[in-house]
Amino acid sequence: MRALRTVMETGSPSSRNKPVDCRPPLKINVCVKGSDDWLFGDLRRGFQRTHVDGVKVMPTEIPMQNADGWIFIRTGEAANSPDLSRTVVCVHDLYDHDGMYAPGQPRRQALQARGVILCHPRQRQILQDAGIDLSRSLVLERPLGALREFTVRKSYDGIQFRVGWVGREHTRKRTTWFAEAMQYFAAGKSDVVAALIGKELQPLCQRLRGDGIACKHFERSHVSIRDYPALYQQLDCVVITSSTEAGPLPLFEALATGVPVVSTRVGWAPHLASKAPDFVLLADSPRGIAARLETIRCRREEMFASRFVIAALVGDYYLDDWFQQVLQLAAVLARNGNENSCGARSLLV
Repeated sequence: MRALRTVMETGSPSSRNKPVDCRPPLKINVCVKGSDDWLFGDLRRGFQRTHVDGVKVMPTEIPMQNADGWIFIRTGEAANSPDLSRTVVCVHDLYDHDGMYAPGQPRRQALQARGVILCHPRQRQILQDAGIDLSRSLVLERPLGALREFTVRKSYDGIQFRVGWVGREHTRKRTTWFAEAMQYFAAGKSDVVAALIGKELQPLCQRLRGDGIACKHFERSHVSIRDYPALYQQLDCVVITSSTEAGPLPLFEALATGVPVVSTRVGWAPHLASKAPDFVLLADSPRGIAARLETIRCRREEMFASRFVIAALVGDYYLDDWFQQVLQLAAVLARNGNENSCGARSLLV
């Protein structure tokens, strides 16, 4: 994919004849309220760590009036942008309930932003059905992916079978499905261990332990996203029980680690399962999840041997690149460029 570039490289002997961009760095305001201990906070910090020539990232909770451009991580908050023509808005979900895209609603106003970041193909249909026209927008459309820090696991225990669940307590995450599935799956087994990684999962941990299932709990208040790669390395599989997702990130993080996934039919799971049904196993109920876990448990040695094949399923998508691409798009808009002069275009990757 051709990168969006805003400045020329300078400084090396081979670049002495290239134009030098003496303009001050663009101030790109990455804005999201709260969420310091969860995904949107992680994304804000990820933008801060990302280098793009000629760009200075300014993270805040409310929009900076004097910024050159804006990135809004939470969709509806972009309605408060000082200038939608120099704004990039992210859409991270497949929600369309309660008329959220109806005239006068914050999300509809936010989608007037010149730059739009989509992470699942179905989002286009949701917006089209709501009467939102993206034909004049610059659109980056791709899954977020995992950070490059998620590398292929180097070993596996072979004694314990460790089942991971990653996320937070929320109705749409359906943690009760995981508890029920583990009840069915762990019955009569002494090698099964549940590993919970995320936020507000103590009640789920207590239920699992109450059901006689060994459980390790890694609470988000004590571990950060930077600790996650090492935790994934210890897993034999990851389970996703959500009722709706546009990703989800644990799907990509697990596969990048070479760990198979059992998932409900959400986000990118059906697409990846169509490519590799042996490594992304779909299920529609707790009993179905338990059955898929048994399949992986019986083939755990084969799964480990296939770990690089598993990781290759998501090898084209890294969250590090997503940060770069979103910032580059924001820089193009901040320079008041257009598709011809600045290299911006609608990107489907």
